[in-house]
Amino acid sequence: MSAWNIAIVGATGQVGSALVELLQQRGLQDNNLKIENLYLVGSDNSAGEVVRFAGKNLTVTDSAKMDWSQCHFAFFVAGYETSKKYAQIAAESGCVVIDASGYFAEQDHIPLVVPKVNNSVLTEYRNENIIAVASATVCQLLRCVASLTDMRLLTNLHVTSFIPASLYGKPGVDELAGQSARLLNGMPVDNQLFDKQLAFNLLPISHEHDDAILGEKSQVNQIRKVLSNYELPVSIESVIVPVFYGVSQAINVSSSLPIELDMTRFGEFGVEVQDDGLPTPVTEVNTESESQLTIKLSNLRHSYGHYEQIQFWSVADNIRYLGALMLIETLEILINDYI
Repeated sequence: MSAWNIAIVGATGQVGSALVELLQQRGLQDNNLKIENLYLVGSDNSAGEVVRFAGKNLTVTDSAKMDWSQCHFAFFVAGYETSKKYAQIAAESGCVVIDASGYFAEQDHIPLVVPKVNNSVLTEYRNENIIAVASATVCQLLRCVASLTDMRLLTNLHVTSFIPASLYGKPGVDELAGQSARLLNGMPVDNQLFDKQLAFNLLPISHEHDDAILGEKSQVNQIRKVLSNYELPVSIESVIVPVFYGVSQAINVSSSLPIELDMTRFGEFGVEVQDDGLPTPVTEVNTESESQLTIKLSNLRHSYGHYEQIQFWSVADNIRYLGALMLIETLEILINDYI
C-alpha cells in the first residue's frame, strides 16, 4: 500500500477548501488513499495562509515557487489561467495533474473523464500526465443519464441548467450577496462580475458565450467527447439564477429503445431518487451532509406516449459534489485501477 504526496492548487478557494475537508474524510475511510504529504498551493495573495489538515497546520505555498517534483498528484482548482500557466510545468515534473478548469477539456490528447461514466479513458493519462475532469454541469447530466439508460443508445439530449453564483467562485457569491443587501436597503447595485443585476433576477447565458465551463459549444463538445459520440444531437440552455449554491437541471433524454428503469443502478453513479417532493438547491445543499453527497433526482417520468424519452429534475452541490468529490473519485479510480 502506497502513501501519496498530493497538491491542491487553489487550496483556499471554495472547491479547494472542500477538497481539504473531503480528503481528510476519505483518507480515514479509504485504505487506498493514504496521504503522506498534502501541499497547499495558491497565488501570492494567499501564500502564507495556514490551513488545518489531519491535526497539522499547513502553510499555503506560492504557485510560482512550488516544487512539483515532490508531488505524485495535483488537483488544479484555481481557474483557467492558473492551469494554463502551471499545469504542464507540474506534469513535466512527473506529477499527475487532475484539472477542473476546462483548459484541457477539449484537447484531443488529454483524457476527459466523468468518473464512473467513462473510467477507461484514464488509461490515457500517461499521454501528458494530465487528466481533465468534465465541468460541473456535464458531470451532473451524464451521471444521471448513465444511471437511467445505456449511453450507447442515446439519440438526443436536452438540458436546461440553472447556475448558482458560486459557480463563478467567491466573487460570484460576494456580488450576489452585495446586490441583495443593497436592493433590500433601497440602494442601487453595481454590476462587476455579471453583465446585469443578478439579485432577484435571471440571467440567460447567450449561445455565443465562449466560457470553457459554461459556454454552450464547450459543454456540447465535452458531452460528445465523454460519450465518444461526436454526432449526438445535444441542446443546452443555461440560466444564472440568484442562488448561492447548487446546480439544478431539467433534462430530457431520448433513446433508440424504450427506457426501462433499473432502480439498482442509481447508487452506482452517486444518484439518489426522491419520490417525496422536489429537491431544491436551498433544501438539498446541506453543509452538514458531507458523508451523504449525492445528486438528488426527482420528477422522473416518460414523455407522454414516448417510452423512448424520459424527463427528470436534478439538484447537486456544485462545490463539494460536482467540484471536490468528482476530483477525488477520479484520483481513487486512477490509483485503484490504472496505476
